[in-house]
Amino acid sequence: MRRREKQLDDELRFDIEQRVAGKIRAGMSEAEARRAVRLEFGGLEQIKEECRDVRGFFESLLQDVRYALRGLRRAPAFTIVAVATLAIGIGVNATVFTLTKAVLFNGFPMVERSDRLVYIDSRRTVEGCCLSWPDFQDWRAQAKSFRDMAAVHGDRVVVSDEHGYTESYDATEVSANTFGLVGQKPILGRDFEAADEAPGAAPVAILNYCLWERRYGKDPATIGSTVRTNNVPTTVIGVMARGFSFPQKTELWIPVKPNAERAQREAHYRLWVAVGRLADGATIETARAEMDTIGRRLAAAYPAADQGFRPSVHAFPEFFMGHNASLMYSTLLGAVGLVLLIACANLANLMLARSVARAREISLRMALGAARWRILRHLLIESVLLSIAGGFLGWWLAVGGVRIWQGMDRPWRVMDYSLDYGVLVYLIAISIATGVLFGLAPALRVTKTEINFMLKDGGQTATGARGKHLASILVAGEMALAVMLLFGAGLMIRGLVTIFGLRAGIETGNVLTMQIALPAAGYSTSEAKVLFFDRLQKRLQSVPGVESVTLAGSIPTYGTTRLAYEMAGSAQVEEQRRPALSALRIGTGYFQTLGAAVLAGREFLQADDASGIPVAIVNEKFANGHWPREDALGKRFRVYEGKLPRPWLTVVGVVSNIAQNDSTRADADSQLVYLPYRQSPGATTWVMARTRVSPESLAASFRKETQAVDPGLPVFGPWTLENRMAWAYRDLTNLTSLFALFAAIALLLASVGLYAVIAHSVSRRTQEIGIRIAIGGTAQDVLKLVFRQGMLPLVIGLGVGLAGSMALFPVLRSTAPVPPADPAALAGAAAVLIFAAMLGCWIPARRAMRVDPVIALRHE
Repeated sequence: MRRREKQLDDELRFDIEQRVAGKIRAGMSEAEARRAVRLEFGGLEQIKEECRDVRGFFESLLQDVRYALRGLRRAPAFTIVAVATLAIGIGVNATVFTLTKAVLFNGFPMVERSDRLVYIDSRRTVEGCCLSWPDFQDWRAQAKSFRDMAAVHGDRVVVSDEHGYTESYDATEVSANTFGLVGQKPILGRDFEAADEAPGAAPVAILNYCLWERRYGKDPATIGSTVRTNNVPTTVIGVMARGFSFPQKTELWIPVKPNAERAQREAHYRLWVAVGRLADGATIETARAEMDTIGRRLAAAYPAADQGFRPSVHAFPEFFMGHNASLMYSTLLGAVGLVLLIACANLANLMLARSVARAREISLRMALGAARWRILRHLLIESVLLSIAGGFLGWWLAVGGVRIWQGMDRPWRVMDYSLDYGVLVYLIAISIATGVLFGLAPALRVTKTEINFMLKDGGQTATGARGKHLASILVAGEMALAVMLLFGAGLMIRGLVTIFGLRAGIETGNVLTMQIALPAAGYSTSEAKVLFFDRLQKRLQSVPGVESVTLAGSIPTYGTTRLAYEMAGSAQVEEQRRPALSALRIGTGYFQTLGAAVLAGREFLQADDASGIPVAIVNEKFANGHWPREDALGKRFRVYEGKLPRPWLTVVGVVSNIAQNDSTRADADSQLVYLPYRQSPGATTWVMARTRVSPESLAASFRKETQAVDPGLPVFGPWTLENRMAWAYRDLTNLTSLFALFAAIALLLASVGLYAVIAHSVSRRTQEIGIRIAIGGTAQDVLKLVFRQGMLPLVIGLGVGLAGSMALFPVLRSTAPVPPADPAALAGAAAVLIFAAMLGCWIPARRAMRVDPVIALRHE
């Protein structure tokens, strides 16, 4: 230190002489120069003193860092446990923050100012739908809250050319201004132009970069080449940049073209959604108010088409992830926050135990003149170093966690899950904050203890008594947080199990399904569609291992067509007030294949075709609702497609209720009727087959037989029916899995925390336990002593945690279909935690019961 001070003095004298020499060169005499420098000397000396202070501070800080590293290296077990605990807590936080940032803030990757994009569809009061082309044109012309507005419509197209096999790709029809709206343009070729939308314009397409790379080998000559999309010659005019896909996972884009069907204002299902970019100064609230006014204006002007429809404006999260996306991901952030708090409480207990064990070292340093703030700083540096190491490992855990989530997420979603600088800043911030959080309380506790007490017997009795209450409080907090997470995870798991357990009204086992979309070219007539599926059904029926084959417009639990209807003999009502029902077109053998019961009448026959009598089958709820004490067979009703009524339908069968339009299987649709596919076939149809062997083993045969009927026709699938139905609640499954993981981590950390506290307490009380045994105490007395200490914070934590769980329940109900918060759920969460806590107490208790009093008294 003296050598350093002498060096600083030498530097000061050198600077003074330099200043004097400079003033002499400027024309002053030596005496004048020295007087002037003496006037400046006071300020210069102050600067040098400040420099000494800064240098000294950083030197002492570096010394504390080196000392902390040496201390951590001398305690490898403590360091490994602490870093691993922090890595888990920080890693799951960084993972969920990345997911939340992607969903709530990032939007689509490579989209300019995605936070200013909104999505607009047209909805009735009770059902959501899309929009018609005339409505879209009116919205774009009348809305002032948007700088621009584009229309998109998702579809699948079949691409065939000499570059590979005929394949089906995800395609999106977009209006010509779409790419300009999102701030992107093709990296090769040109963008769509208004002329490309005109009726009769030559078909053109723009390729996704991945499709251009995979199918065409990134050949620039692809631009201007002709491919066939749905058997229509189409010119490739551009390629978008790598990584760009909008408004979902899209492999090629084609321009929206108004046709005769889209020109009808009643055709509310001809477009998917409108995308609007908010104008400067506009907000989503003002856009909603304006679009509601426009919707009312259109409903008044066109009551037959738009009565009851209202434009609905959505931000990215609520449109693509659901209306409760913000709450759902905020709940996830809260859950991982609880995990991190439990980790902090664990580490605080470990730091407290370690500081008690280091009481003599700390007391000697303070007795030798170390200030309390210096000891406090050293302990905080130690905890921050641990948290930084945990944050480094947590980063790699987050990288792996995000990759796993991407594999679990729906493949059509295009999300920016990158761990960018924002995630890095968040991780650094929580790492440092975590180090301060779990290190501050133990450091304050140990530095407040009187030196005389700390020096006496190593200070273990004094600091141990002071730290015991803090340790118990921390353990009780861990237990409370853990029981909240266990309760939430238990409810979500029960909700998912309930969905799996509810019968959809069918036998889902051993059913293979695939979807086929017939192109307009070659299958423009109903006869052509029926002929194709007749041939396909016959070929699939002959595959070894297949029992029966059927067709349907949709699979169970998925959506159906909504049609207005009226009952025979009922009073006529105006068009806008007609009730609606769900209708599903099915083929022969549908109920037999799916294992549903025909309660009365019959299934559809081959004779129920276009030349036969129009017939229908209704489910049990429909029959009981309209003819409660009558035989439904022979009753008549008719449906409307648009404004036009279809012929009167005669009921020829009543079947058991099958869940439709409800992925949770909670209830079958009470207004569900079945129409024969052969009387009104659709282009997109699901093929389902019941098998005597494993369904997966027949997937290749089903593709082969389909190609045999039409070599250029791709197959969407096949999948087992169970897997495809589970796809509908994949988000709920993923969310439940995360909650279960967080709850398991919380349970593990809380149990380890309790065990560490009890084990440390037993080790500190070895002499006391030995004396108790020596004067007649039994093993049961020791067991009671240990369990009393361990179960008290558990009881307090359970009480606080159960109260917090009831406050958490409304949040869970708003994010997922969870069952009511019955006492069984609370009891289950409490039982799991009690068992883990008893295990955490039992191990140290066994060790305490084996204490040899002779060894303990000799140690005394």
